Amino acid sequence: MIRKATHDDIEAIMGIVRSAQLALRDLGIDQWQDGYPRSENIAEDIRQGVGYVVANDNTILAYAAIILTGESAYEQIADKWQTDDRYVVVHRLCVDSVARRQGIALQLMQHAAHLARRAGHMAFRIDTHNGNIRMLGMMQRLGFKHVGKILYESGEREAYELDLKLSNIL
Repeated sequence: MIRKATHDDIEAIMGIVRSAQLALRDLGIDQWQDGYPRSENIAEDIRQGVGYVVANDNTILAYAAIILTGESAYEQIADKWQTDDRYVVVHRLCVDSVARRQGIALQLMQHAAHLARRAGHMAFRIDTHNGNIRMLGMMQRLGFKHVGKILYESGEREAYELDLKLSNIL
């Protein structure tokens, strides 16, 4: 079941974040190795109403911020996006180690696409580290197109977009 995250979920979400940080470290990449995301980031997502969890009974298996209000960093490559449509962004997507490879990340991506369409947003944008092979593989399978590089304070990220009008996957 996918539901909005609550402040009571933060401790469990941070356990999943730590699990994801270890997995990224094991891949040899520096994404999320500087302490990000912190509990304050998750609390702010929840305050803004953009934090979502996948829960099985009372166990939280995954977390993502699903944002329908844009991403200011994406203005860096404003001329490279495929569409001018309003878009959904997914940030801080992470799945607990015990639940990986079960399609849970895909469920969150599908939920994001559903929320986007319901809000009249017809594009899906996302970015990740170039070494995050799990995320890159999922985006490739879903038909996302690479559009450029985004520079954050924490480093460079690869930016991708999916035109939801053309996608029958999400």
